[in-house]
Amino acid sequence: MKGYAYAANYTIKEDCIIDEATGWDVMSTWETPIMQKHADIVCANGGHILEFGFGMGISAGLIQEHDIESHTIIEINDNIYNALVEWAKDKPNVIPVKGDWYDDIPTDKKYDGIFYDGFGDMINKRYFPTRIMQHCKEGTILTWYNNFLQEESQYDGVQKYIKKVHEIQQFERKSRINFESVNLTIPEKARVDWYLKGEGNTYYAPKLIVDNNDLTL
Repeated sequence: MKGYAYAANYTIKEDCIIDEATGWDVMSTWETPIMQKHADIVCANGGHILEFGFGMGISAGLIQEHDIESHTIIEINDNIYNALVEWAKDKPNVIPVKGDWYDDIPTDKKYDGIFYDGFGDMINKRYFPTRIMQHCKEGTILTWYNNFLQEESQYDGVQKYIKKVHEIQQFERKSRINFESVNLTIPEKARVDWYLKGEGNTYYAPKLIVDNNDLTL
């Protein structure tokens, strides 16, 4: 099922992306330190990187600073995808894909790192860990935008959405998910449940390394 971003009317400004229907900031330049941390995490293996959501291209640009072989970016929104294609013209290792990450991940390779940051993807995001295992290999690094301002992941309670509870148990154990912190100044307007939930000015970027047991999911 396609998420909210599919038909949303986004306006790209110098310092943010605005959802014209709600007036919400979809992404802002103040998040650059967050994107730097995710880029560093997802590119630790080098190799083939898969990114869900282009946004303002902040994380994509930071990923490009790493020594990687390929960089596949999936974007569902028309306006943002057009910006992605334009941005990618002088980057031969970037592979733009128009579509929904849930259904449209290229199957020609296994990825060394995967970064998920899809705005408004409230339905499909709950299946992220198990859905992408077919595109991973042992040692693949997973990281995702964390909406909690604490060492907690939105996947800690994801079993309530999954019929086969045993499939997700490995991702619930906090010993499997490490967090790398980023100290920054968070605007008050971003302190809403769907954006960043919690107190303080420390962001926690999750990191999970796929093992052979995960690949059987």
